Amino acid sequence: MWHYSILWRAAACVLILCTACVNATQVDFVPNTFVIEFDRPIHAFASKRHVLSKRSVFYQQLEAYNISYQVRHEYEVINAVSIAFKSPQDSSLFFEKALGVKKAWPVNTVTKPSVYHSKSHDNNDNISSLFGLYNATGISRVRDELGITGQGIKVGIIDTGVDYMHPALGGCFGENCRVAYGYDFVGDDYNGENTPNPDNDPRDTCNGHGTHVTGIIGARDTTLHFTGIAPDVTFGAYRIFGCSGSSSDDVIMKAMERAYLDGMDIINLSLGDVGWPESPASLLADELALKGMIVCAAAGNEGSKGIFEVGAPSLGKHALSIASVDNTHVLSHTIRLQNNLTFGYLTANGAIFNTSSARLIASSDEFLADRDGCDPLKVNAMGRIVLMNRGGCMFSQKILNAQEAGAIGAIIYNNIPGPVTPSIPDGKVSIDYGGISKADGYELFHYLKKNPDADLVEFLKQDLSFPVPTAGSISAFSSWGLGPDLSLKPDISAPGGQIYSTYPVDLGSYATLSGTSMASPYVAGVVALLQESRGGNRAISAKEIRTMLINNGHPFNILESESLESVARQGSGLIDVYHAVKSDTSVYPEQIRLNDAEHGAENSEYTFTIRNNGRLASEYLISHVAASTAQGYKMTGTSKVVFPLKKPIILSHHEVEAVVDIYSPVVVVEANEELNVTVRIAPPVNAASMPPSIYSGYIAVSKSHERQDVKYVPYAGFTANLSQLPVLLVNSTTPHLLSQRINVFSPALLSMQLAEPSPLLSVSVVNAADINQNYGLIPGGYSRYVGRNSIDDPTDVLILSWYGNIATTPEQASLGPFSRQSKTQGTKASPQDLSATAINQHVSQIGTKLEKGVYKLKVMALKPFGNEDNDQDYDIWYSPEIVLE
Repeated sequence: MWHYSILWRAAACVLILCTACVNATQVDFVPNTFVIEFDRPIHAFASKRHVLSKRSVFYQQLEAYNISYQVRHEYEVINAVSIAFKSPQDSSLFFEKALGVKKAWPVNTVTKPSVYHSKSHDNNDNISSLFGLYNATGISRVRDELGITGQGIKVGIIDTGVDYMHPALGGCFGENCRVAYGYDFVGDDYNGENTPNPDNDPRDTCNGHGTHVTGIIGARDTTLHFTGIAPDVTFGAYRIFGCSGSSSDDVIMKAMERAYLDGMDIINLSLGDVGWPESPASLLADELALKGMIVCAAAGNEGSKGIFEVGAPSLGKHALSIASVDNTHVLSHTIRLQNNLTFGYLTANGAIFNTSSARLIASSDEFLADRDGCDPLKVNAMGRIVLMNRGGCMFSQKILNAQEAGAIGAIIYNNIPGPVTPSIPDGKVSIDYGGISKADGYELFHYLKKNPDADLVEFLKQDLSFPVPTAGSISAFSSWGLGPDLSLKPDISAPGGQIYSTYPVDLGSYATLSGTSMASPYVAGVVALLQESRGGNRAISAKEIRTMLINNGHPFNILESESLESVARQGSGLIDVYHAVKSDTSVYPEQIRLNDAEHGAENSEYTFTIRNNGRLASEYLISHVAASTAQGYKMTGTSKVVFPLKKPIILSHHEVEAVVDIYSPVVVVEANEELNVTVRIAPPVNAASMPPSIYSGYIAVSKSHERQDVKYVPYAGFTANLSQLPVLLVNSTTPHLLSQRINVFSPALLSMQLAEPSPLLSVSVVNAADINQNYGLIPGGYSRYVGRNSIDDPTDVLILSWYGNIATTPEQASLGPFSRQSKTQGTKASPQDLSATAINQHVSQIGTKLEKGVYKLKVMALKPFGNEDNDQDYDIWYSPEIVLE
């Protein structure tokens, strides 16, 4: 029996409070492995035996053509299987024969979320302050006033497993336990490159991510007086990661299906991948939602990469995509001054400084000095801890300069609001280092200036609770939307920054983590409360739940601003379960998708429906609330769009807001009746002259006698024609072709970057003397629904090798999809550094060998909303001449 590795891609990046956010690593694929959907969908009248019989015929056909394969997974909810072919020739032959296939997706990889566990937090006096947002999100009122705790609701956690032996999670597994359902699909030792060893025990003792997620949803610790959102839910634990390494989307899909078949009402997916709504995991999420299951998924932690970075499967049309806001308080390591003032500090490994007291000295006499600590220190740091600010150079350079000056430690304060956690890979650093917030840095800096002789500080062994300066605002790591198709994503926001929850007992029992990985289970817990309020047993549809949550979100401002955060960042705002439970009004559709400048509604008019579920007729007031506009692109001097900005520019003046006309600002809806309302939402008045931007806001609906209970319908649009923006980045360095003289042993290596997500990316071979003579696609040169690159990061590139052969079908051309060079492996992916032996080498044996001659490669990147049969809808680039020997 032969096996292939099971891989996937992890975007469920997690920020433990004592470390920096770990970015998703490389997009990759499992060689010769596909999720295959069949022509005939599973109908209600089609028995399982009938479906299995059809699949048996399919397998017999494979064997009749001598195609070697292994079935990895068979699915019941969708008519599909996951198959690994033994060789490129086997997969190539399969696609040549088609064999009744409707669609096939290469199986992608996802890296396990990397987290560090902090020390156990076990002080009763401090824990109670950590849940201030329970009030803001309505948790406390629903539980205290209505007595709703999630009783009878089943929640599935698809993650790293759950330490069900934790007292707060029940202490057992199986019937009559809190964790009553589950399965381990991979085993402890599985790392994505070896053979999985599944079993019936989903316990997590080595990672913690899934255990932390589970505690957020419904922990119950009577000793510490700590409870999750819905402390009486029943859990299902579906383990898809081993102790290290990766998993694959076909495994995740199987776990999603198993959770559904086990009767889970809700599943939580604190993971993801930069993708499209058409990814197989997103499509399965939609299918499960249509069957009544609520799918909560993390929006992603790519907040530093600009717009269009929300990940799949949260991009599913019916899935809930969750953004993160920061908590009100956090348990932190503690510094105490001689005047008894205390400050919290963070360390990358979770450990406290290895000293009980030390003298503190600022490296500069100026607060927020330029390049503070970037050059050899001029102050006497011998035996002291150095205070310096972030910025100007790498953390490692600052800390090494402090170390070389004789310091025993370094504290770096942030140069933007909120705390910072310096995290460095440099093995040369031997001193303690940590980070504090900008506000605390200001206080410490000026304290030292005013009290130069009172510079002795204590490092306490006990963690204390400190206010979070960014409380209630969007977390810096939370990904920007919209979806690549301009769908409104994320859908809603929830607390995810600096969240205290359960952790495996062997790893400390409790920890503080951050990420949209933490925000998603918060919403899963909220949904459990909402479902119990409606009787449970999937009595209310996923669509109704989605509408209730989005209607009752509370839009919030940008940090230290009077302007609302963009819908593309916060969705409908901070979740509020109390008003969702108590409300008798709903508005649908729950979002208004404006698309771009060329694909909006006729006359910019949009209709929504107000449903009055009350016993009396009600008068409703309809108004408009503008949110900020996010400029997503940088322009050159010639007004040509270059690439997306890593940090969108926030615009908030009237000229950049949508032009909204409320035709009927006051309407009456009879009891148990509905009324359609039409509004006009046009692009900003100067949209044509603006850099491409996302404009957004809300239509607010409230009863005239209950003006505090407002229902919000978010809208968002794009000022430019998305299909006219450059998708393929073309400049002096990219695309790049390495080697223009090739043979079967020495391929040409092509690297490129996408400035925008592309529905279709292809590479074909043309005659160098006549580019209209196209010989066909190259193996690996056909990929659908490709995410964009970080354009200003030279290590984030798409790579493809060509050995002189062509594929016979688009499916065959997809057998070796583009590799994305990992930016977290410490290697620079400049074209000169690429190794032909490591990248897609197996494609050399696929397809038909071309005759010796001179050729060019033709790269085509389809633009969003483009017609794939029209060359005018592509960005096209021709390579230099290539001599095939």
